[in-house]
Amino acid sequence: MTREYDLIVLGGGPAGYPAAIRASQLGAGVCLVEKEKLGGVCLNWGCIPTKTMHALAHLVKQSSTGGGSGVDGTITADALSMKAHKQRVVEGLVSGVEKLLKGRKITVLKGKGTITAPGEVEVEGTGAIRGKRIIVASGSSEIELPGMKFDGRHILSSTDLLDIERIPASMIVVGGGVIGCEFASIFEAFGTKVTIIEMLPTLISTADVQVVRLLQSIFKKKGIDLRLSTRVAGMTVRDGSVAAVLENGEEIAAETALVSVGRRPNTGGIGLENAGVAFDRAGIGVNAGMETNVPGIYAAGDVVGGWLLAHVATREGIVAAENALGRGSTIDYGAVPATIYTLPEVAQVGMTEEEAARGGFEVATGRFPFAANGKAKGLREDEGFVKWVASKKDGRLLGLHVIGPQATELIAAGILAVREGMTAARFASAIYPHPTLCEALCEAAEAVEGRAIHLLK
Repeated sequence: MTREYDLIVLGGGPAGYPAAIRASQLGAGVCLVEKEKLGGVCLNWGCIPTKTMHALAHLVKQSSTGGGSGVDGTITADALSMKAHKQRVVEGLVSGVEKLLKGRKITVLKGKGTITAPGEVEVEGTGAIRGKRIIVASGSSEIELPGMKFDGRHILSSTDLLDIERIPASMIVVGGGVIGCEFASIFEAFGTKVTIIEMLPTLISTADVQVVRLLQSIFKKKGIDLRLSTRVAGMTVRDGSVAAVLENGEEIAAETALVSVGRRPNTGGIGLENAGVAFDRAGIGVNAGMETNVPGIYAAGDVVGGWLLAHVATREGIVAAENALGRGSTIDYGAVPATIYTLPEVAQVGMTEEEAARGGFEVATGRFPFAANGKAKGLREDEGFVKWVASKKDGRLLGLHVIGPQATELIAAGILAVREGMTAARFASAIYPHPTLCEALCEAAEAVEGRAIHLLK
């Protein structure tokens, strides 16, 4: 007898499992189908393990700059121990997700799920199940380039890099986007000589120009070799090392290479065609309620393309579940934060100066350096700044850009300010604790109108 559910969720990552939980909260009988590990790429091979490594890299870097402050001594990185620590963190969180799903009485089926018709799914090893509604949350996969095929030893994906058992002496990073820059920062802190090769003129082309300029300067100061506006024609592996062959014929050799040039939605092999769901290379097409062109079939997370961020996936999954249960929710992409775990960290939300100008705004900016912030000085992390982008006409805050200590935490204030249309004056009128890094947010808001207390105009 075919088992029937109110909702079937295909994929247990940051879109899928929150969708299943929200549907259960709304009283639905839910089945979640996951072919690998609960938590998906984010928890097992992406966000969590990389940020665990980032925290360790930050610790190593801090220890190496302690001289002269009265705290001397250097911490060294041990790959095997770090791998074990990372795995303990991941396993603990996966176990937590399992308990949440079990506590909500959500049926979890392990195996590949394929849609055979609207409302019908075949689960490998289990058989057919039926659902009144379906949410596709199958995620994305790393892009593999011709001539740079992942071999797991010398030419690595980001997943491969998380499992290495020895810190390489040198590394080529192909791709100067978010993931490439994060790993470049992490392994430079561990003592690896890093070269980044990026086809575009700058690193992280979606970030604020001034932020990118400073990040590139800091990378160069640390000894990271930046090859910008440069293409890789292919790679060769010989004598235990890898060589990147550039289009101009030059070769750059290193012990290992990371190829990180983006991800693509997992739309193949899940039976979308069988149900008539429209999709293309960019992902599954959905409306503001995350519903596809087929009534009753929804999609959320990386598989719909767009942002390809775990926190966006979670909100999309929740909206999809609420709509599948008749709640009429819509997704709001008006204030999506981007957090980049380099050393120093980078974060942004809302518009850049250029985007605001293209949007018809007369732009005002307010910038405040961490070098003038007491907490940052005490932390010995005073490189970087906070920058607000605002409308000159009414002072409305349009975007926040941060490079510096704990930027990925500080951005939370910017999300609310931008989302709620707060003015710079309104933001600065609150009382902020001292001494804290968040004082820089207040001072930068004051600087929009040239009134920052601790900054000469």
